[in-house]
Amino acid sequence: MADSPLPAPPAAGSAAQETVRDSGGLSSWLVARVDLALRLGLLLIIIIAAIFFTISTIPQGGNITQATFISGGNLQDIARQMAVIGVIAIGETFVIVTAGIDLSVGSLLGMTGVLFALQSVAGWPIALALCVALAFALVIGLINGFLVSAVGVPPFIVTLGFLGILRGGAYLLSSGTNTALTPDASTPPIAQWAGSAYLGIPTLFIVLAVVGVMAQIFLRFTRRGRYIYAQGSNPESARRAGINVRATLLTVYAISGLLAGVAGVMLTLRLNGANPNNGLSYELDAIAAAVLGGASLFGAKGTIFGTFLGVVLVNVLANGIDLINIDPHVQQVVEGVLLIAIVWVDQWRKRRVASV
Repeated sequence: MADSPLPAPPAAGSAAQETVRDSGGLSSWLVARVDLALRLGLLLIIIIAAIFFTISTIPQGGNITQATFISGGNLQDIARQMAVIGVIAIGETFVIVTAGIDLSVGSLLGMTGVLFALQSVAGWPIALALCVALAFALVIGLINGFLVSAVGVPPFIVTLGFLGILRGGAYLLSSGTNTALTPDASTPPIAQWAGSAYLGIPTLFIVLAVVGVMAQIFLRFTRRGRYIYAQGSNPESARRAGINVRATLLTVYAISGLLAGVAGVMLTLRLNGANPNNGLSYELDAIAAAVLGGASLFGAKGTIFGTFLGVVLVNVLANGIDLINIDPHVQQVVEGVLLIAIVWVDQWRKRRVASV
């Protein structure tokens, strides 16, 4: 069925979208307050974590300005790592808003990086190697979307299958070894550009910012973006309203695949080479960042800014825990606890809204 205009929904996560008013108003008021607390709470957790790691990394006899955590070099390292996770988390947000999931993004990141590096070391022009690598990532995203929307295979199964296929493919393609971008392992100009900074802001972080702004504009101000929220809210109602549900699902999985490819190229340029292990478990970090940022696994809820805050938290925890020499598995424990808590609150929210 052809697409038809659909009124713009209220901002995701807003009281207008999520709150249902009843005669007493208590439940609606409480749900709205919980939403606000979650948004402000994530920012508060980030601030507390940053303060804790800053104080913990002050050298003995030094002052706060000498803290390793807030040093210029360390903040740039955080920004560069955020850039890679952030790009795939943005793609994951599109999928989650439709009540889907994409577990293949980490493996696709690794596969795209290996493909790009092999083409580069073989002497292909960088522009051509880049286009081929991103086209490959886009095609994988479209295949995921086709299997979910047209064939009806659950997104968990489809993307879990491609997680294994792409990871195995990366090992086979690279023979399980590192692949440098150039035959002599020198740093090509494009990798130097990726490692540079503009006014103290890493180039890769600027790429993340551009992708984030474009994604936010697409979700909030385009008809297809509004369809994505409608699809996540109620697929059958969206179909009856004239929305092309298949095209919407193809769009979100294509975006997720393409952005995983972009992240794969970014990481390859940052490391000046590719490894088939690159991106291992990144899909979990991307999903965690989106959900911590307010995206609902039930669909129809999520923002790019919220996902950005989730990415900040994930990377601040990873960096700070490493700096103070705590077992890195502590980060996974903290992320897991926060994730369970936020999903539980989201379920509670949904039940409260449904009951009023």
